Amino acid sequence: MLIPSKSLAGFLAISPLVNGFWRMSCGIIQTGRIDPMVNPGSIAAHAHKVSGASNFGFSNTYDDLLSSRCTSCEIQDDKSAYWTPQLYYQHTNGSFQEVPNGGHTVYYLGRGDNRTNIEPFPPGFRMLSGDSSARSNDTVTMTYSTARIRGRLRSDRVSFACLDSSGPMKEQNYLFRTDCDYGLRAQIQFQSCWDGRDYQPDNSHVAYMSQIDNGVCPPTHPRQLIHLFFEVLYGVNDIQKTPGGRFVFANGDTTGFGFHGDFMNGWDQQTLASAVAQCVNNDSLNGVISKCPPLAKSQTPYFSTNCPERPPLVNEPVHGMLDRLPGCNNVTSGPERAPAVTCPTQPSTNAAPQDSGKTMFEPSIGTTLNSSWVYAGCAAELNNQRTLATFTFSSDTMSIESCTATCRQKGYRLAGLEYSRECWCANSLSSGASFMAAADCNSTPKMICSGNQTQWCGAPNLLTIWNDTSSVVGTSKTIVYNGCYSEINGRLLNKDSYANSTVSVDQCAAYCQAKNYAFAGMEYAGECYCGNIPPPKTLAADEKSCNMPCKGNPSQTCGGSSRISVWNNTLYVPPHNVATVSISGRAVYNYLACYKEGTSGRALANGMSTSDAKSMTVESCAAFCAAKGYKFMGTEWEQECYCNNDGPISGAIKADEADCSMLCKGDNTEFCGGSSRISIYRAAQ
Repeated sequence: MLIPSKSLAGFLAISPLVNGFWRMSCGIIQTGRIDPMVNPGSIAAHAHKVSGASNFGFSNTYDDLLSSRCTSCEIQDDKSAYWTPQLYYQHTNGSFQEVPNGGHTVYYLGRGDNRTNIEPFPPGFRMLSGDSSARSNDTVTMTYSTARIRGRLRSDRVSFACLDSSGPMKEQNYLFRTDCDYGLRAQIQFQSCWDGRDYQPDNSHVAYMSQIDNGVCPPTHPRQLIHLFFEVLYGVNDIQKTPGGRFVFANGDTTGFGFHGDFMNGWDQQTLASAVAQCVNNDSLNGVISKCPPLAKSQTPYFSTNCPERPPLVNEPVHGMLDRLPGCNNVTSGPERAPAVTCPTQPSTNAAPQDSGKTMFEPSIGTTLNSSWVYAGCAAELNNQRTLATFTFSSDTMSIESCTATCRQKGYRLAGLEYSRECWCANSLSSGASFMAAADCNSTPKMICSGNQTQWCGAPNLLTIWNDTSSVVGTSKTIVYNGCYSEINGRLLNKDSYANSTVSVDQCAAYCQAKNYAFAGMEYAGECYCGNIPPPKTLAADEKSCNMPCKGNPSQTCGGSSRISVWNNTLYVPPHNVATVSISGRAVYNYLACYKEGTSGRALANGMSTSDAKSMTVESCAAFCAAKGYKFMGTEWEQECYCNNDGPISGAIKADEADCSMLCKGDNTEFCGGSSRISIYRAAQ
């Protein structure tokens, strides 16, 4: 929920009755007289606060929304548009002051007697709920009802909640109170029943359920849609009120009966369909997006920063203190319906910003920028020191180009961007720092650059790092130079090595990468070493002492006498236990634990086994055991596979997970047990 500045401590917000649902926060993307549903292609009658797709404008198609660079909502796969009227405060001198409002909270709920057959919104779907001209309660018009089905006043689609330190109070469908310590929350329920037609200007293609937020659909609209609900929190106590003043919506309404909301579907259809199937009827979700995998994959906490409010499209004031309401709206309090208004003249309109429709620059590891800077990936900040040691500058105009240019000018090979506006430089990562796995880097939410909204500039405590390959330290785009080190007492990189007369930095890097080592090192012009432990900074040597040309490429430097040149492998994948083993896309086994072998036999006794000294993997063991119908499987000693139906025998006890740390012979990113230790998996349900 978006809240005004005052604390909500001690207050429990009143939320709608819920079953399965998800709740999404949305910032503001546009404020102004724009309504592509009621006034397509022209200036609307009154001002709205709009959340969602950055391409929102006077006329929008489904494809327009989908092509938006960003959305101001936290689920980035949702490029829908959501809007409601702006609220103002009319002072006794006649001026109108904008009431603070941070956006919308949007609920997608599994509701209705037919909730098991809920359909996702189809492409291009749109609807409006509420009546902008209403100024009194409609006590006649009911939702669908029969002798057996109880209906409800349709005007109950709108409600207001006064969030006050005095405690919860009953919600009403009008502005019953506006002195609310923690804000005034306007709420609107949408229609959830559809007749299958395209959008109709009179909204006859949709209907409310019998109880609006629950119940049954009328026979004329038999198709059950996901139930949509908006909350909008206005900071009514965050402005200086004057005696005799009053709150007025942008449509001139002082009563609240004319509150309304609009929706245009811009969802990625696969994401929405998966979320409806997996989450909207999941009663344990409790509204939390991160618990719904289809939604969580595009969730970001930086939605407001990454997609801020766009410049106004209508050239008239809507923010701050105004002489009059935007447009030609008169203040009306009813009980008569407000008359339609038409302005004899309209303000000019502004062109969409130049970056409208542009997509994000999404570099993968190895992507080149300006011929020599190569994207190296992400690295988290260390707890006790900076990952890149030198802070260069912070700017509201930060971009990848400005940071890399500055780092090169100062003689650094690495440029790191952080927190949208910070640039850091170094020649190597600090001791203990490492690059994240590519998949983790890609899935980690990031912030846009303060000076270029189509580029990523890290996040809090997360750097996106670029590597300058113009210096002669190797041309591979997936390695980053770490530094020159002294070798005094033994090899710094001691896992694997080779030497020949054709070796180069790139050849050595490829060799170590193929075996998934975290570091590659070159020494004495022709020796290649691989390892996983970062060389200690205490052994850092003068760069000039790593001065021998590589035997296979004299333009590159390959260490020196008792000096090793070290590179980070940005493709390194830390070894891990496979949480869920899948075969042909189907989950077959889930990881159980590391076990000691039984005291009276194998932990997985009374089963079968196989061994493969060259290509054993967790997946190949799973395929072997699953084909024979066994419920348990386990890997041991890098190359052994065991199966049974009974699980670990009583003499087999759990061991420390670190004991099962031998790498599989066929995949050195996976653990395959250890010495007298077996990694055991159980059949997936």
